[in-house]
Order: sequence, then structure tokens, then C-alpha cells
Amino acid sequence: MSNPAFDTDKTLGTVEGKVRDIVEKMGEDVEYRFYNWAKLNVEMDTITKPTIVYVLPPSGDFYVDLYAQEIRDYPEAQIAFLCSTEFDFESEENDALIEQMKRLCYKFIKAVNESGYFSQLDGKLPYQVLYDHLDENVTGVVITPVLEEEVGVSICDEGYKNPEE
Repeated sequence: MSNPAFDTDKTLGTVEGKVRDIVEKMGEDVEYRFYNWAKLNVEMDTITKPTIVYVLPPSGDFYVDLYAQEIRDYPEAQIAFLCSTEFDFESEENDALIEQMKRLCYKFIKAVNESGYFSQLDGKLPYQVLYDHLDENVTGVVITPVLEEEVGVSICDEGYKNPEE
């Protein structure tokens, strides 16, 4: 099976593919989804376990490096760590769920930093607590990192090659 983080004959390697690969390699009992907020709102009722959602980025930057002859993508990402909750939750119960999702977020940050796909996430990283935001009763946290690709698309070639090849 080809790695979705890199170009193949049929697909283009993307930041989303790299995030998906990171989550799949975490070995956690979690689901992974890639949606915009509207689609996520519809699909949340099908999720049965903690879920990492890479939300379709609304914007970002390209870094054009003429010296290295490559262009790297720097999307302003939103990544949510969500689990189901009761509508009339007790504060203590919901706080425990939020802390569980924070711990999942910590593991994800560690996995991102170990992946080699992106510049290290370091320093202050804002998060928002999410509850009563979607139609389905979920709680969790959302982080908004800028994921800076370590290796970009070559300006000279049209392809983006897997450095492991």
C-alpha cells in the first residue's frame, strides 16, 4: 500500500496524508477523520471512539525556496481531539473527558515531532475546549498549529518523491 504522504502514480502527497500517516502510526485506539466542520457535524454520530479530526484548512502559506528549488506548504491547521459525551453532563465527568483528549493531543504532538514530516511543534500552542459545538454531543480540544513541511515539492520536477525510496 502506498503512503498517502507522498506522491504516487494515482495520488498527490499532501499535508493531510502526512497527518493521516502520523495518526495511523500512533497505535492508539482512535479513529481518524478528514472533514470540514459542516461534514464533521453530520458524520459525528457514526464515531464510536476517541477521534482525531484534521479539519480542512481554511488558509496557509507557501514557502518558495529558490536555493533548495522547492515549495513547501504551511497550512494553518485545525486538529480536533473528540469523544462522545452526554448532553446533560456533570462538570467533573466532562472535565475528565477533556483531560483524556488533551492527553491524546500530547501523544499526537509527540508523534508529529518524531515523524520528520514537519518542523518541530515547540513553544506555545493555543487550544480551545470544544463542547456543545456540534449537533452530536462531543467534547474535546482543538489545536491550531501551523504545520511546516520539512520537505516540499521540487520546483524542477513535477513529482514529490518519498525520501525513503
